[in-house]
Amino acid sequence: MDEPAPNLLSKILRKRVETLGYASLKKFAEDRKDFRYSYELLRQVVYGGRVPRAETLLSILQAMRFSPLQIHKLMDVHFEGYPGGGTDATGNAPTPPDAGEQDLLMHTERQAAPQSGSGTPTADPTRAQTDLLPDSPEEIASSLQQSLSKIPFKGNEDFWEMARAIALQAERKVSRIARREADQPLLFEKEPEAIYQFLIRKGKVSSYMSKGETLSLGFVGGIDYRDRFRGALLGAAIGEILGRASQGLSPRDVRELFGGIEREPAQSSGRGSWQDYPPPACLLLSQAVLAAQKLDPEGIAAAYAKSRRLPGTGHHGEFVRNLVDRGFPWFEAGASFPETAPAARIAPLALLRAGDFRRLKLEAGIEAAITNPHAAAIAGAIAQASAIARLLHTPAGTLDVLGFARGLSHVVSGIEPDRASRGRGGRPGPTLWRKLGTELTALLLRRAETEEVQEALGNGVSVSEGVPFAWACFLRYPEEYASAVLAAVNLGNEAEANGAMAGSLAGGYVGAAGIPEQFLRGLPWKEELTAAADKILGLARRDS
Repeated sequence: MDEPAPNLLSKILRKRVETLGYASLKKFAEDRKDFRYSYELLRQVVYGGRVPRAETLLSILQAMRFSPLQIHKLMDVHFEGYPGGGTDATGNAPTPPDAGEQDLLMHTERQAAPQSGSGTPTADPTRAQTDLLPDSPEEIASSLQQSLSKIPFKGNEDFWEMARAIALQAERKVSRIARREADQPLLFEKEPEAIYQFLIRKGKVSSYMSKGETLSLGFVGGIDYRDRFRGALLGAAIGEILGRASQGLSPRDVRELFGGIEREPAQSSGRGSWQDYPPPACLLLSQAVLAAQKLDPEGIAAAYAKSRRLPGTGHHGEFVRNLVDRGFPWFEAGASFPETAPAARIAPLALLRAGDFRRLKLEAGIEAAITNPHAAAIAGAIAQASAIARLLHTPAGTLDVLGFARGLSHVVSGIEPDRASRGRGGRPGPTLWRKLGTELTALLLRRAETEEVQEALGNGVSVSEGVPFAWACFLRYPEEYASAVLAAVNLGNEAEANGAMAGSLAGGYVGAAGIPEQFLRGLPWKEELTAAADKILGLARRDS
């Protein structure tokens, strides 16, 4: 016998299987172990256009995770309601299962729409037991308004106690929303000092501005700042992209897969061209800063949420869900993890405040708090921004390699608690201040190779590993951009962030002219990064 032609129900069910992410109906049936009907029955309904018994259809719709309102409408269309239900509450005749598609749609709309001019229908006890709550807040509120007045208090005291508790919760929610809205004028004036005080009052950050030592920054003669600014942004972008090939791999994996990364990923990794990658994080921050002509946390958060990924974090998806799906404000969307993500993207802000250390420290901490409101992440961003700014003003050939890390470590002293996040083996890990000032300095004194540095310091996603390791790669080869960045990315692990940090340091010191052409060739964002660096230089000179 020929199977019936697919009807509207069949089309809806086919679409639902795709929406649930199954490649085929068979995959869905195999995955639903608790579903009591056979694949053949499902095939007849979904592909053959057959309309099963009411109980069977209800089970299928529930297994396919249709919402209560959708189930209600589909059951009304085909069976005048749920199994055992009576006539349509509106008095309309049900549409038969073989009705045309347009008739089904019109009937579904009539079921959902209120009937003006009609009296209140007589309640059907059987139907009342099977009706399901609607989906939208408006429908829920309307249903409550209609139903509550009909429920007497006597004999339903437990129900009314629950209703009272829900009402109290709603009042608290309204109060919290009102307080949040009252904060907006202060917060979204976008003055860094006001934002900083707001974040402290909210308990999002500690008072990091009162910790650490100051740093003398200022533009000096004899340095080509245009070349240095360009080098810092281009260097950060190239380092991040080179690191994408070895991200998450062990040093041995990198050697076995690529024989070592020595050139651009399109040639070395076989993973496609540079154009296949999302824009580097430093470009996202540059564009957001230039759009507002200053630090704008709300705009920066929106820019990050549009990106598929950010280097130095395993929680970008959570940040996007909080900001976009759940509607959290930017200062509540981040996750408090001591990750290197803020330090890996901070180069544009370091350039913008290259002549004003206080503004640099203030704004680097705020920028870090957008995604990582954690003391270690804030310390990492401040340390990295300070290092980039210091290198911009250091004449070529005069860098104090051995004293660099120790001298800058005092900038972040006290920002982290004395006992930072736990490291390997579950023991309390040292703070970034101690890692930079003591452990890294000792390794540099004996000219340890990067493999030994990686073994001693680590090169993972945590600030206490990533920032010292990236600095070590740069300080091991301060005059050689390629050697510094390749040392960071060839050891894998958190290679994107480490490459970006080492690249911004090396590029900021040797300038764009010191970056080998093999890394610049074919870089799709080269013009955008160069233009952004030039514009940021103009703003930095204006504000310093």
